Amino acid sequence: MTDSFCATSCSRDGKRLYVSNSLFSSWDKQFYPDMVEKGSYMLQIDVDNVNGGLKLNPEFYVDFGAEPDGPVLAHEIRYPGGDCSSDIWE
Repeated sequence: MTDSFCATSCSRDGKRLYVSNSLFSSWDKQFYPDMVEKGSYMLQIDVDNVNGGLKLNPEFYVDFGAEPDGPVLAHEIRYPGGDCSSDIWE
């Protein structure tokens, strides 16, 4: 994994935080040319909103470099049916 987390979305119940490493495609092309060639990724961080703490979910990794039509960049992700705070923009 390279770069840093640029986009975050919290699940509506506050138990999952989704993060991707793409900022904006024009900036990615300028500052992260390797990511443009390899594609971006998305991770899930489990949030313990009772006791506190964050833990990377090892079972959740989306590799946008493995897309059938070639690598893509993923910034904000929208979930059909709405799991994240980002779906308020639909």
